Amino acid sequence: MSTDEILIEAGPGETRIALMEGGRLRELMVARPDDDSVVGNVYMGRVERVLPGIAAAFVDVGLPRAGFLGLAEARPVGHAAGRTDTPAPDRITDYVSEGDAVLVQVQRDAVADKGVKLTTHIGLTGRALVLLPGAGEILLSRRIMGEAERARLQALLGDLAEGDEGLILRTAGMNASAEALGRELETLRGLWRTIQDGRRNSRPPARLLAEPTAVRRVLRDEAGPEVRRIVVEGAHLLADLAAYCREHAQGLEAKLQGHTEETPLFEALGVGEEIEAALAERVALPSGGSLIIQPTAALTAIDVNTGGRSESGGPEETALATNLEAAIEIARQLRLRNLSGMLMVDFVPMRRRPHQTEVLTRLRSAVADDRLPTQVFGFSPLGVVEMTRPRHGQTLAERLCVPCPACAASGRVRSPATVAAEILRRVLRESRSAAGAAIAVAAPPSVVELLRTTWSPALAEAEERLGAPLRLNADAALAADAFKVTARRRTEEGHD
Repeated sequence: MSTDEILIEAGPGETRIALMEGGRLRELMVARPDDDSVVGNVYMGRVERVLPGIAAAFVDVGLPRAGFLGLAEARPVGHAAGRTDTPAPDRITDYVSEGDAVLVQVQRDAVADKGVKLTTHIGLTGRALVLLPGAGEILLSRRIMGEAERARLQALLGDLAEGDEGLILRTAGMNASAEALGRELETLRGLWRTIQDGRRNSRPPARLLAEPTAVRRVLRDEAGPEVRRIVVEGAHLLADLAAYCREHAQGLEAKLQGHTEETPLFEALGVGEEIEAALAERVALPSGGSLIIQPTAALTAIDVNTGGRSESGGPEETALATNLEAAIEIARQLRLRNLSGMLMVDFVPMRRRPHQTEVLTRLRSAVADDRLPTQVFGFSPLGVVEMTRPRHGQTLAERLCVPCPACAASGRVRSPATVAAEILRRVLRESRSAAGAAIAVAAPPSVVELLRTTWSPALAEAEERLGAPLRLNADAALAADAFKVTARRRTEEGHD
């Protein structure tokens, strides 16, 4: 399946866009005025540094951090990986030098401390077509099926293309007439002429083309023929999208609906609950099994559990049924959470090779509908399924959350016992540098309670070494593993 409903909720400071599939949340997009995506924007940039050691250059395009331009993306369209005059491999210095002005497009937004990823291979996206200036090839969406139909469309685009133009027919354009495709192509050619004019007349860094707003991009990129309705909350936004549809996607205007109920759109349709579930580590499966999803810096690990489920055929049949169900949910979670990079899935162990093949087939079928090409490599010698998915923007958790200040994003905080032991060590250390001082400790209530009960012998030993009672103050405002130690001279204490 694919997206069959689009829900758009416009609120103060934030617009949320939910792509729905069979009544369930498939993908969530969040648009805010201060951090909208720049993917697709075209810039005239200036090369700041060229680093042959990593075959890349850093380009100033006017954003807070310089963009990254790799060798493959700096190489002109149509050039092979080797130079024409020698069998030696090409280098980044063959194409760019420091101080050069280069025309680039953003492929990926900035992530953490990395700037945007850039390419010199420009692609201008419309609803039905993508124009690739200079590419000289005709491509079709992989979702367009049937050899005869693909051959017909290939011939149709071949007639439309001029010179060295490259074209991609998107899924939304497979039923479009030659006239409609021709009109859109002329619009895209006009954009390319505008970019060329800006290239000649602008001084880098300069933005030459900005992508449409996030909501318009969703209608352009995600509103395929399967979409039954597009529900919009917000009268001004509804009017804007209706105008966009009249100009660029007339077939979509009839699918637009306004949400006028008092209950907010996402709340009325239960989308808010699904968003909360998408931020949790555990994902329940309908049968009673579960997935445990744990992203790390190097990879994302996904563990499949039966949850006590038992099939009549025994452990092997139970494992197969759980894994088949999990394969579909894993594909959904990858899209919903926007997980990327290396993915390792630890399915419930199966002994029979045909069962492993069946699970892999189900998993590959489930990810085939992903807009990002997801590769499934099969079971490793350790029995883990290896996958990769290209990075495309922030994960859902990165978009909606910040690292926990209490645990420094580790997912853990020190236990009350660990904190209690650290307090007693700190107190003894403080007493050596402040001999004769009265020492007080402020700690979370759970830690203070532990010191007064289970750890009372340890507290007594510390007080004996101090030669004075230790003052304990419960402070509920402190983080679970935080505490404060203060030492006061006894003369000072007497004046309090």
